[in-house]
Amino acid sequence: MANTDWTDEALIAGIQNGGSAREEALKRIYLLPGLRETVIRHVLEHGGSRQDAQDIFQESLVLLDRNLREGRFEGKSALSTYFVAIAKWRWVTVRRQQGRYTDIAPTHYDAEVESPEAEAIRTEYRQLFQEALGQIGDRCRDLLRLYQLDHSMEEIARMMQYSNADVAKKEAYRCRMRFRELLENNPTFAALRES
Repeated sequence: MANTDWTDEALIAGIQNGGSAREEALKRIYLLPGLRETVIRHVLEHGGSRQDAQDIFQESLVLLDRNLREGRFEGKSALSTYFVAIAKWRWVTVRRQQGRYTDIAPTHYDAEVESPEAEAIRTEYRQLFQEALGQIGDRCRDLLRLYQLDHSMEEIARMMQYSNADVAKKEAYRCRMRFRELLENNPTFAALRES
């Protein structure tokens, strides 16, 4: 497939055709100008190392390949924008799994070490949040993650297939209220807040 005009459509077709066309398309995506730098910058700005960023870039390429082959990409954004969104989601997931999803500002580096009690409370909060996220449903969870990643309501509407930004805004509000309600009705959460 000697394609010199690598449009998003050509890249998607190459991946979906498989074989050498897929390999060439993946290589083209891998070498897209600025793509790696954008992912590296995001990971570094959000508490990761250069190695973390390289890993996220590689994993995102694998996820992009799978999503394109399974027809999950709907063409509502540029392929590069979609790739960066995958990378951001992947980094959020990795940080959650590592239990370090709290953003650390440079001012925290010189702070005193927290007591074991404070660490235990924070761990318990994190578990309660994960529990509540597990109960609000996939769609709400996805929407809140996009919201947390500072996507605009227009972007969220496009990515979540809402008819417009106003609908996305209403859904985000509804999901946040549902999340808050689940937390506030949890006796452990109430006890933690009182301690």
